[in-house]
Amino acid sequence: MPFLAENWPLISFAALALVVVIGAMLALRDGPPPYERRGILLTPPEINFLRTLESAVREDWLIFSKIRLSDIIKVRPRTRKFQSWQSRIQGVHLDFVLCDYETLEVKLAIELEDGQSHLTRPGRARFVNLALTAAGLPLLRVKVMEKYETTALRKDIEDALGILRKKKRA
Repeated sequence: MPFLAENWPLISFAALALVVVIGAMLALRDGPPPYERRGILLTPPEINFLRTLESAVREDWLIFSKIRLSDIIKVRPRTRKFQSWQSRIQGVHLDFVLCDYETLEVKLAIELEDGQSHLTRPGRARFVNLALTAAGLPLLRVKVMEKYETTALRKDIEDALGILRKKKRA
């Protein structure tokens, strides 16, 4: 007991500090993570395009959607301002990419043009063009429509990939 009587200010301070730390930990505790489902993965115009794209590519390529630009291109090592260039591609998503069926190598990026994105984010389209061109990856821009023609889309894909088609003989 003499120890408590002699050191009561120190013990009181330690007890108060412990209460403050416990209180702060309880106050900072967030509870469950604040996430919820988004619902559908693609917008209705994207779903509409995907259905035609699936028919156009058949089993020649695999289709992936909502792919981050940084998942398919990268900043060259030892580049000046590496982190700045990296952050520019980190938050940009492409609508669709076509990949080689066997190797999953990305062959073509596809962006849907709704007419509004150029008005709301004019620099984004220009940056995506420059980044993909620098990386040597072709980009196909397709205007959003109510109905797409499968053979026309297939031709656009082959043209973007530089695939020469044999002409039919008469």
